[in-house]
Amino acid sequence: MIAGPRQRTILATLVLAWGRAVSVDSLVDAVWGNRPPNTARTQVAICVGALRKAFRAAHIEGPVIQTTHPGYRLLTQVCSLDARDFAALTGEAAEAIRLGREDEAVGLYRKALYLWTGPALSGVAGQAVEDEATRLEAERLVAYEALFDAELALGRHQEVLPELSAMADDQPLHEKLRHNLMLAQYRCGRRAEAAEGFRTWRKRFVDEIGMEPSASIHQLHRAILQDAPELSLRGEEPPRPGRRVAPVELPAGVTDFLGREAELAALDALLTEPADGRHLAGGTPPRMAIIAGPAGVGKTSLAVHWAHRAARHFPDGSLYADLSQYEWTQGSATVHALLSRFLRVLGVAAELVPDRLDECVSLYRSLLAERRALVVLDNVHALAHIQPFLPGCGRSRVVATTSGRQDPLAVGRGAVRVDLDPLPAAQAAELVAGIIGERRALEDPAAVHELGRLCDRLPLALRAAAGRLVAKPHWSVRRLVFRLADDRRRLDELSAGGLELRAGFWRGYRGLPDAAARMCRMLGLLDTPVFTARVGAALLDVDHVEAEDAMEQLFDVHLLTAVGADSGGELRYAFPELARLFAHERALTEESDETRQAALSRLLWTQLASI
Repeated sequence: MIAGPRQRTILATLVLAWGRAVSVDSLVDAVWGNRPPNTARTQVAICVGALRKAFRAAHIEGPVIQTTHPGYRLLTQVCSLDARDFAALTGEAAEAIRLGREDEAVGLYRKALYLWTGPALSGVAGQAVEDEATRLEAERLVAYEALFDAELALGRHQEVLPELSAMADDQPLHEKLRHNLMLAQYRCGRRAEAAEGFRTWRKRFVDEIGMEPSASIHQLHRAILQDAPELSLRGEEPPRPGRRVAPVELPAGVTDFLGREAELAALDALLTEPADGRHLAGGTPPRMAIIAGPAGVGKTSLAVHWAHRAARHFPDGSLYADLSQYEWTQGSATVHALLSRFLRVLGVAAELVPDRLDECVSLYRSLLAERRALVVLDNVHALAHIQPFLPGCGRSRVVATTSGRQDPLAVGRGAVRVDLDPLPAAQAAELVAGIIGERRALEDPAAVHELGRLCDRLPLALRAAAGRLVAKPHWSVRRLVFRLADDRRRLDELSAGGLELRAGFWRGYRGLPDAAARMCRMLGLLDTPVFTARVGAALLDVDHVEAEDAMEQLFDVHLLTAVGADSGGELRYAFPELARLFAHERALTEESDETRQAALSRLLWTQLASI
């Protein structure tokens, strides 16, 4: 047993010298630095004596520390050093990588890293020791980088993902670990997680380092957004031309889906087809459906639930894409990237995917024309974006979800339109009870109904709230209701298990024109539940028509609802409660105190003038 920090420092200094003599003066400097006591040399000798006694007590035969001019040295033949073994093993592993023997390299790297039982030289002080600890830690990270490179080259992305994720969290500013984590997530089918993780990580990196991450990790992010073929494993055989592939890309449906019978029946119109194959009376069968509604209302859940239910009608498989993960400011390049991915999934070899967008669209439609497949396009910002993905003929169908109140004629006549509203109060309570358990819900039914009201009866918000209760079994429903009643905390509370309500609101908000986005923020400052374009005009200091146009744009993305007209015939609008909280947050974040006060003052003077 090595007792005391001085003994540990002296032993660490001798070990790091590994057989070379270390002067007494160097040992004094390692222990006390620039302020040694007068008895320092004597105390070094006492510590060395204590170390020798500790070795004898540990039944180590023969001398371990030898007295030699000008001090002491460690006799390396009677001991081993993990750091030396680590360096030897990682050297062998690097050579195995050079020779293309990744599997052997993985074993060697694992063996080397198993030598680590904690931070290097933990509990030992002194500048020289701390410098060596820093160097050893850097070598450990290099070994992990090489290990993960080899594991990914062997196609073990699924197996290595938990360990890689933990390492990346432990080293949050380490670019190479983040790079490998993103690649592993992508290859595990967690593309959205890889892209969103990069955005969060990049912000932290820039905030803490003050500079952008390297070009290589930005390139990887772009490649993930575009489903670039080079992200596939080296040596992975692409599908051969002509091979018929039946993809199954649908995400898992929610297990607690309920209600929406009328909406499901409306979507079933996509399955309608005469037995003799002739067109329906009045035209062709509908080739697509549009599911529209506010953030959190369950558009994706409905689309995926129906798609799974209807899977047997689409024997040639299903394609799925979350369009919010693509950068639509790049226009045709983004459409081409997504179409290219669909073509590869449908069996077209990467080298045979056309470079021209129009040729890409033609090949895609030709493949769908001879198949009965389902394409689900989630979180569509504008229906114009999905024109290239519509089948020209045949029995393939498209289901798109959007937060916008867009004209189905933008994608041709005959599209099925499904407008989703919040759940009825009884179904909202049923959804919560199904997640937290009937017994817990029946303890306070009134609180369950109040929870539904505070969540605007939106399925996403209800699942998030119920998730909080499942994670907090010692909370009553009333306890959560009390917390949600605080407007400042509600959106924070309604985040559980990745169910982030803000992200849904943000998708509608970020695409708004500047005037409409500013109108959203300013209206979020109001306490009144209902307002007219006259109120908006005062807040923004614009004329009545401009204000109404901006508010209609908010209506189009379900951030405002229309609640009839006042006695003078002027249209009245209102925020759903959670959308109002989001708008209020954006006002506090994006507008200065002076701007907010000026807007409210203009509104006050306008109202006083109308009395």
